[in-house]
Amino acid sequence: MSKVVFMIDGWFMRKRVYKLGSFHYDGPSIRKYCCSHLKREDQIYRIFFYDTAPLDKKGHNPITKKLVDFKKTPVAEAQYKLLESIKRTPNFALRLGKTVWRNNSWVLNSEKLDALISKKISVDNLTERDVRPLIEQKTVDMKMGLDIASIATKRLADTLIIITGDADIVPALKFARQEGMMVGLDPLWNPVPPELSEHVDFITTKTNKKQNSSVEGDSCSQN
Repeated sequence: MSKVVFMIDGWFMRKRVYKLGSFHYDGPSIRKYCCSHLKREDQIYRIFFYDTAPLDKKGHNPITKKLVDFKKTPVAEAQYKLLESIKRTPNFALRLGKTVWRNNSWVLNSEKLDALISKKISVDNLTERDVRPLIEQKTVDMKMGLDIASIATKRLADTLIIITGDADIVPALKFARQEGMMVGLDPLWNPVPPELSEHVDFITTKTNKKQNSSVEGDSCSQN
C-alpha cells in the first residue's frame, strides 16, 4: 500500500477549475478530485491546501471613487465559504498565507488594457468591474516547501501529487525526490514550465479539458 499526499496551490486551482468548468469548487469536490488520482492500493495521507483569506481592507475604486470593503465583496464571501468548507472536509490540512495589497495599487483587466492601447475604447468606457486591487500571496510557497521537506524527511508518505503551475517550488520537489518520494504534477491542463516538468516523475490531470467535465469516483481510504 502506498500513501499519497496532495498539495494544492489554491489560487492556481481556483483559476483553472473556473476556466475549465471542471467541478463545483468546494472542499468535498476538491477531495473527490484528489481521490480520482489514487490507484486501488493507494491510501490518502492528507490534502494540504494553501491559500489566503480575503483582503481585510477598504479602498476607493479608481473608476467610480466608490469605497469598497474587500472582505464583503462577492469574491470574498465565496472565499470565506470555500475555506469553511475545507475545514469541515476529511483529510484536509488548511495552510493560510498572508494577503497583501501591494502599494494600494489597482490593476486594469487585460482585455480592457489592450482595447485602450489599440484605442478601441477610451477611459470613459471603463467600469468599476474593469479594475481589481493588486493582491499578492505571502508565505504560501514557504509553508508548502516546509511541509514537503517535513513529510519527505519523516517518510510520512510515499508519493506527492502537487497541483500548481509555479516553478518556485522546484527546490522542495528536488529535495522530496532525493529523499525517495515519487513526485507527480497535476497542472490542470495549464502549460507546464520546463524547469518544473524536469523535476517531477510524472504529469497527469484527471479532469477533461473541455468545460462542464465531471470527476468520477471517490476511492479515498482514510488513515
